[in-house]
Amino acid sequence: MSPLHTALARAREALNAARHPDGYWEGRLASSPLATAVCLCALADEKDAKIDAASAAAYLRKTQNADGGWGDTEISKSNIAATLLVLCANAKWENSEPGFPKDNLHHGAQSKIQNPKSELLAPDALRRAEAYVSALGGLKDGLKKVYGKDLTFQVPIRMTAAYAGLRIGDGPRAEWRDVDALPFELALAPRGLMGALRLPVVSYALPALVCVGLSRHAQRPSWFLPLRWYRASIAARALEAILKMQPQSGGFLEATPITAFCLMGLKSAGRGDHPVASNARRFIADSQRADGAWPVEVNLSVWNTTRAIDLAGAASDRSTEWLLGQQVRHAHAYTDSAPGGWGWNHFDGSVPDADDTSGAILALRRSGVPASHASMQDAKQWLYGLQNRDGGWPTFCRGWQKLPFDRSAPDLTAHALRALCDLNEKNAPAYKAGWAYLQQAQRKDGAFAPLWFGCETEATETNLTYGTTHVLFACAADAPSGKTVRAPALTWLRSIQNPDGGFGGCKGAPTTAEETGLALRALALNGAEPGDTACARAAQWLIEHQRADGSWAPAPIGFYFAVLWYYEELYPLYYALGGLAAWAGLQGAAMERGSPSRARLEPVAQA
Repeated sequence: MSPLHTALARAREALNAARHPDGYWEGRLASSPLATAVCLCALADEKDAKIDAASAAAYLRKTQNADGGWGDTEISKSNIAATLLVLCANAKWENSEPGFPKDNLHHGAQSKIQNPKSELLAPDALRRAEAYVSALGGLKDGLKKVYGKDLTFQVPIRMTAAYAGLRIGDGPRAEWRDVDALPFELALAPRGLMGALRLPVVSYALPALVCVGLSRHAQRPSWFLPLRWYRASIAARALEAILKMQPQSGGFLEATPITAFCLMGLKSAGRGDHPVASNARRFIADSQRADGAWPVEVNLSVWNTTRAIDLAGAASDRSTEWLLGQQVRHAHAYTDSAPGGWGWNHFDGSVPDADDTSGAILALRRSGVPASHASMQDAKQWLYGLQNRDGGWPTFCRGWQKLPFDRSAPDLTAHALRALCDLNEKNAPAYKAGWAYLQQAQRKDGAFAPLWFGCETEATETNLTYGTTHVLFACAADAPSGKTVRAPALTWLRSIQNPDGGFGGCKGAPTTAEETGLALRALALNGAEPGDTACARAAQWLIEHQRADGSWAPAPIGFYFAVLWYYEELYPLYYALGGLAAWAGLQGAAMERGSPSRARLEPVAQA
């Protein structure tokens, strides 16, 4: 067996071994210093909190980077948000009443921390962290440099600093007057008007809008008495609205940071006994891992399952049945979206979105589900209902165009077009409008900028490889519609190949298995010859870097608007497998035509 087919066999074996008995792939998201700091801060003044605070503190201590900061994962670059939140956790730890968290029990465990006066951060670690934050502009200016006008993340961080009594060095304590007074009353507006209201937070952050807004209202209410009185009068109604949005698990979006921010907001507002807060406490306690840390999200089971099937053809009857069972059959409480979509995991807090719905369509079609199936027809209508007027697709909500996260995006649009093409929608006006959007979204150099995934080493943290390859997948599915954007995209993709044969998220970025697999698949499906040197070198890199268990090492990749980083252990496995399978298929087709491949999988000289 050739090295290529040996690598494929090992990767398929690893992917099959990771499948749950019920047919899906749960995967494992990275533990996160950022998420851990937020959760620890949220519960650092509660003596009966059912968390292992000692292990959480130990995890934070060991994940500090050499520059004094923290990243969103233990292998991520330091950033100001994660570092500030760890400093907040340290401040809350220092300011908490004696007895917690130093002697807190973990779910009834009998062991206690032996030194009740132990510090979360040692003095030297604290000084280095404060110096890192100060060099980036501190709590106020540093956050603005990262997030600009988007208040979704920076206001909860400033609230956390005020809640914890954060003081950086000899500077003043964080104050509530520096926490923006979010207009939480707007959460009561009709859902159909939300886009027109131009809220300062993104669509998924309505619970944080309410809880953080309530904290500021309680701690430093508006000087304008009519507004102050009005906000006081509707506070209970606003909480009832987000209680209806809160899933059974208690975790908004099944995500620990936003849930912990909401808990801190309610406690700061004197509403720590509200059911929303109680549910949030339960979710945080249930989500802590054995290493003491929390991930940013519980899991991505639907996304992982659709990728494994679409890229690797790893479907089974159980996989198909399970995936069909995850389709949302009711109007969703979080976004008020119509039935027919899919979210990213199999829990109630998962919200239907364009990417996961497109992925589910493609996976189910590859599994043999006909386009005429009721689930496919419902999903098609769901996608069309989400499409923006500019022809592109956003993530969750149509028409929210103020902030980048809610706008149309090339990666989402290309994925939706692939799914609709597979449902025989090539002649639909909305389908053609999607391609028109991609034409205007293409950069002058031929690349496409995605929304959902980032590249840490790129100046703007944009993962152009991810965006461009996903448009090329759509081009491969419908060559006539993609003829205008295809050639420039291919030229750009070939131009960024690293000397080692692999690909990173942009030109000059370190090679990763994820991007190399995506690039190899995009090239192989878009006219590469069986002897294509770029493909052969990319395949060789993947073969040489495959681990003994058949997998590949993961790399950090960005969530949302590329400012919250994570990694998922299954990503490199199915992306690399998809690339190698496409390359092997191209060579196999050439062999069947009697034209043996000229590509030789030989070791690539190191630059």
